[in-house]
Amino acid sequence: MPFQSTVANQQGFGVPGEMFTNSPHIAQTFTLVSASAAYNIIGATCCTVTSQGFCEAGSGGGDFAGFLVNPKVYPLLGTTGNTLAPSLVLPNEGIAELLTMGTIIVTLPANANIGDLVVYDDTTGAIATIAPAAALPVGKKFANAIVKYITANAGTAQLAVVQVNPTYVIPQLA
Repeated sequence: MPFQSTVANQQGFGVPGEMFTNSPHIAQTFTLVSASAAYNIIGATCCTVTSQGFCEAGSGGGDFAGFLVNPKVYPLLGTTGNTLAPSLVLPNEGIAELLTMGTIIVTLPANANIGDLVVYDDTTGAIATIAPAAALPVGKKFANAIVKYITANAGTAQLAVVQVNPTYVIPQLA
């Protein structure tokens, strides 16, 4: 094997769902029972409480349960074709950790700006962002989070740091 001849200019940023700082945080465990297991994506999905100890991706009419976080605590189940394939998707009927306060790394589906508000889809729980002065779009709920840091983006998805805090002011419906 030859010696290393190149060095990357920028180090990898982080893993979606991981804590960004060692600051205080609040997280609880729930059993996932989403309409589809494909919605249960760590660092990209918000859930709501459906009953005591159970939650689902999306709103489901319940209280905010939090962001799916902490990817390194779940067993690696792989995919149907490869049992060792890495995945950030959790199966239904499994225990998940959901964060309601803290600073985490997330995957945003599109470019965002620092200070944007984080919202999630009523059906899938997929997170997105809106401008601070924008009205809350129909079919979305406020995720009690604000974008604090963004990475350079060459594609459609973007890694970002969001601060989750239950005291943020909820935007009004459109």
